[in-house]
Amino acid sequence: MAIAKKSVLLFNPWIYDFAAYDFWIKPIGLLYIGAVLRRLGYHVHLLDCLDRFHPAQNTGNDRSPRADVSGKFHREIIAKPPALDHVPRFYARYGMPTDLVSELLSSLTPPSVICLTSSMIYWYPAVIDAATLLRDFFPKAHIILGGIYPTLCPEHAEKHVAPDHMIQGEGEVKAVRLIAQLLDSPGADFDYVELDELPFPAFDLYPILKSIPLLTSRGCPNDCSFCASKQLAAGYRRRSAANVVQEIAHWYENRHVSHFAFFDDALAHRASMYLQPMLRSILDTRWPVTFYTPNGLTPRFLNKDIADLFFAVNVKNVRLSFETSDVARQQAMSAKVTNAELIQALDNLELAGYQRAQIGVYVMMGLPGQTIDEVRRSILYVHFLGARVHLASYSPIPGTREWHRAIADRMWDANADLLLTNTTIFPIWSRIVGYEKCVELVQWTKELNRKLL
Repeated sequence: MAIAKKSVLLFNPWIYDFAAYDFWIKPIGLLYIGAVLRRLGYHVHLLDCLDRFHPAQNTGNDRSPRADVSGKFHREIIAKPPALDHVPRFYARYGMPTDLVSELLSSLTPPSVICLTSSMIYWYPAVIDAATLLRDFFPKAHIILGGIYPTLCPEHAEKHVAPDHMIQGEGEVKAVRLIAQLLDSPGADFDYVELDELPFPAFDLYPILKSIPLLTSRGCPNDCSFCASKQLAAGYRRRSAANVVQEIAHWYENRHVSHFAFFDDALAHRASMYLQPMLRSILDTRWPVTFYTPNGLTPRFLNKDIADLFFAVNVKNVRLSFETSDVARQQAMSAKVTNAELIQALDNLELAGYQRAQIGVYVMMGLPGQTIDEVRRSILYVHFLGARVHLASYSPIPGTREWHRAIADRMWDANADLLLTNTTIFPIWSRIVGYEKCVELVQWTKELNRKLL
């Protein structure tokens, strides 16, 4: 079959892990690239292995058992890599069955370019399998690898995936210019200054669209010791409130989407200029839509006005980023939140109409130098405030301050297999306090949360 000129395939691979759940996730960066390419006249196709609602996927189960349209991925048990043999859990492929992916690929006209994205660095085996499959089907296509994995671990990605080309960081300009060069096509001088200049991500490539992940900003103004945000984005920038409202209106009016999840790292930062006018505009429309904040909000910025607006526009599943009640660790990690600010945020949310037991607060466990007793105190602190605790297991992300600290303190090997950074296996603590103790702490936290019901 002849290669389609100016044809680009966007490919989002499976997840290989011990657990995975679809909390409104979609490959936003990949879809932004696709939208820009379409504007320039390219033919763009999407194959998202994590698309639970693809009409060809019939797993025999309800793909959306929850009212918020989050849900379980199709799951197939696969062999654990040797590095994970010690973990007493099943390892699985999450997403479309491989035979269905092959069937969908065989139905496509061979593309000129394949943009392969990636997420967590410990999911790299899925990226390797995806690249192998794509080469088998389309041996003449240029494979461009982008996303979190090659940005944080370029040498590893180059060695194990061996793409034809690799992009680090934000991809719109780099990918479009590279594709234009490879195909001698439009876009060689593509650029933008403001985020508002970009087209909305190409979510319309999904045959069935139930939810939309929203990014109202890029990057983060904070500098948390455990986070790689500053390595992934070229500085902190915001979209205008009007532009975000226009996107919500577009998907609500044209695809009848009513579930939107904010995935910003700092949604409420400088809220008077961005978040508050955006929420007021949404409130004026009276759209019957629901919003979610899975990434966590900084308590410092949750004043009474924002809490009232959240409740009025139907923000559900409110999550707050707290991390720890230990004052010294708060200062060492980021100084972005205090205990008093968490108390004030919870008070404001409760006054707005939220029940405390429905508010989730992230507490981190497994940081270098952190003890179980310290984490227990943080958990009890949040529990006694009446909120639900969501434990976030630390992952030693290359290049972050905590990663350097763990190496310096001989808690981590810089050359360790990336599979061992998986949050599910408690990378550092499983070696120091034991995997079983970590699981006991998780179960104890769940029991405390059940007492709030």
